[in-house]
Amino acid sequence: MVVGQKVALGRLHAGKTVTIDVTETELAIACDDGIRTVRRTTDQPVHNIKVSRPRKTDSPYRTGTMTR
Repeated sequence: MVVGQKVALGRLHAGKTVTIDVTETELAIACDDGIRTVRRTTDQPVHNIKVSRPRKTDSPYRTGTMTR
C-alpha cells in the first residue's frame, strides 16, 4: 500500500524491496523487471518516506516454531 492506494505487483515480487517514486498523478515502481507506472487514485500526501522493510524469515526472534 502506497499513500493509501493498494498496488498489486504479483507473487514474483513478494517479500522484495522496491523503490517507488510518487508524483501528483502517478506512482513509478522500480522492480527487478523494470519500471511500472500506476496512475494514482488517491490525493493523500506522503507521510512516511521509509515505512517498513521486509522481515527476515530466519530471524532468531521468531515465535511459534516447533522443534522435535
